[in-house]
Amino acid sequence: MKKIDEIMELMSDEIQDFQVALLQLRKMTNELQSHSIPISTEVMERQLGFFFQKQQEKDALMADKLEAIDKKLKKAYILPKSMGILFGSVLVLLISIICYMGLQLENSKNDKNDVYPAFQYGEYLKENPGRREAYKNWLQNHNIP
Repeated sequence: MKKIDEIMELMSDEIQDFQVALLQLRKMTNELQSHSIPISTEVMERQLGFFFQKQQEKDALMADKLEAIDKKLKKAYILPKSMGILFGSVLVLLISIICYMGLQLENSKNDKNDVYPAFQYGEYLKENPGRREAYKNWLQNHNIP
């Protein structure tokens, strides 16, 4: 019987502890119900709205920068202007030199004919028949047509 009494005492202690725990649980439940946190997405919506607004501003700024870069790229040259000017100057100089050399060649041909006109050769060779034969031999030896 002693054992049953001991068990009964232990059971009563446990029941009292359980009742205290239940009272604390009821007290906490009442506090939670009285201090309930309202679930609202209003703050999150404001934050998202603010974020989207900032994002749109950044996108607009980026679009402006890209447009400016696009305009600069359309105006850009593959070669710098100084290289184009240098190339054009060299080209004009070469064309001028070629034209000058062509004119000098043409003038030198005209000068030979002016110094020794053909009609003078004919008259000279008619007057000196021996020279005519020597001239023909000389032309044949030098393969001049």
